[in-house]
Amino acid sequence: MVTIGFYAGLIVLAVAVWLLTQYIDNKAYTIPPPDDPAALSRAEDAYAAVGNLLTTLATGLLAALGLFLTGTPKRRDSGRELWPATLSAVCVCLSVYFGYISSQNVGWAIEYSIPTLDLPKIQWPRELQFYAILLGVFFFADFVRRDRTKVN
Repeated sequence: MVTIGFYAGLIVLAVAVWLLTQYIDNKAYTIPPPDDPAALSRAEDAYAAVGNLLTTLATGLLAALGLFLTGTPKRRDSGRELWPATLSAVCVCLSVYFGYISSQNVGWAIEYSIPTLDLPKIQWPRELQFYAILLGVFFFADFVRRDRTKVN
């Protein structure tokens, strides 16, 4: 029952964050033409910095998962108990993959002098990178919660 409550809470949190993101993204704004020719270069640098941050967080989460799994005395965990850890690792690996695809697409945009980063080919991998690591964090939290509340 606690697991259902945990996942229900995560779903409520995810929906709330998604609704807030939709609200923010749908706010009207005007975009004046950039007076600064270096604006696109700074946007590319910021984009790369966010990708690097998410990749660093993903590798840190994989390291934490490995440490958590190997840092305790050997015990027999059932496969069912390891599913959240497995899903976390898969999601985090997907996040790293989408980060790589995202950086490749930005390189493509720079190579072909695309004047904007607001293209689905560029934005979707970045969003998938973020949501994959977010799912990885949720599954890792569930795995740790189950392990800490387990009665031996």
